[in-house]
Amino acid sequence: MSAFQSFATRMVNFFITFYAEQSVNGKKQLERLFAHETAHQWFGNSVTEQNWHHIWLSEGFATYLTHVYNQNFLGDEFFRNELKKDRERILKYANKKFTPIIDTTITNYNQLLSTNSYQKASWFLHMLREKTGDSIFFTGLQKYYVDFKNSTALTEDFLISMESVYGRELDSFFHQWLWQPGHPKLKIDWKQKSNNKLVLRISQIQKKYLFTFPFEIEIQYKNGKKTIKTIHVDDWKTTVSFPGEDRIKTIELDPNVKLLFEEIQ
Repeated sequence: MSAFQSFATRMVNFFITFYAEQSVNGKKQLERLFAHETAHQWFGNSVTEQNWHHIWLSEGFATYLTHVYNQNFLGDEFFRNELKKDRERILKYANKKFTPIIDTTITNYNQLLSTNSYQKASWFLHMLREKTGDSIFFTGLQKYYVDFKNSTALTEDFLISMESVYGRELDSFFHQWLWQPGHPKLKIDWKQKSNNKLVLRISQIQKKYLFTFPFEIEIQYKNGKKTIKTIHVDDWKTTVSFPGEDRIKTIELDPNVKLLFEEIQ
């Protein structure tokens, strides 16, 4: 976040945010905006990125914490739908500009105010939360804030704070999603054998960069039953099989909206 940003509804300076006189009207039209800018009082103002290339530490945090606010006050379904909208925006942006969240080649800092720094960085935090679990994730955020309150920080500092709480390395996860451009592009093929056994193949078809991630599928059977399976994907092609309870009606990918990916038909 720059030292001064002017918009139609608010003006942002370090340590204080001004809103247009009629923006607070009891209709909650700008509730998400208020949540975003309030989050900046912690992440962006009190804890400020030491280098502009790490601006995701401000904008990604404020974007995701706005989703967390919505999750608490508007429910999980609203939360997941907003993440889906952001995911679509990220995929469209990647087709036009194939760059990582932390892009040190950028010299015009205004270009850092992009979908990568906001929505994709927010999705990184969402996947980090899924990886560590809620308790560790929010404890890690609190530790990071306390460690760098009224100071500056880099991505490495956030990594160290999270690892100290998680108790395991997160460097490869951070590198994959923050420093590496793109996202998994997945082609899914499946068939069910006569004994109801499901054989499923996941192919990563994006160029150059391989991703490692857990991938959930929801199997819906014709008898009305549903089950969720988690597949660990760590290669260009991953083939798994599961015993089936009945004939399969359909398979839903990522039913709980946990992964930033693109399905290729």
